[in-house]
Amino acid sequence: MPRYHFLLPIVSIMSVGAGAPFEDTTLLDRQVAAHLGAVVGDVGGAHAAVDPKLKLKRCPNALEISETNRNALQVSCQDLGWRIFVPIRLGANRSSQGSGGSVEPLVQRNQPVTLIVRRSNFSISYGVIAQKSGVMGDYIPVRSDRKGKELMARISGAGEVELTH
Repeated sequence: MPRYHFLLPIVSIMSVGAGAPFEDTTLLDRQVAAHLGAVVGDVGGAHAAVDPKLKLKRCPNALEISETNRNALQVSCQDLGWRIFVPIRLGANRSSQGSGGSVEPLVQRNQPVTLIVRRSNFSISYGVIAQKSGVMGDYIPVRSDRKGKELMARISGAGEVELTH
């Protein structure tokens, strides 16, 4: 029986670290859906589910969910300093931009546009080609050249798109 005395401390140490150190992305999806009043994929809900490969440290306090002027919600943990943006799926009346039923695209397919990558301490911009037409707030594919990797960027102005991370 003395052998088991050594196992008890090891088992207790392992059980302390057994809790998930990362946020549960399905829980994040449910919190966003509750805030918006619509589920993922529905008009007025999140455009897509939060990527389950995303490893965000578990927030010790409640997450903050706030509206942005970018057709997205910001989900953040002030204690740890992380934040993510969740795009919102817009309906037929996309935004308050026009008085009529149609909204003119700000970016046309095959148009050269400026891609802006913004981070907290720097900003980079370079030329890319839009692969689809779209209006303010739409996510469209862009490429730097014909063989380049396709990136999804949000239209932020006339002839301008940005990566949102």
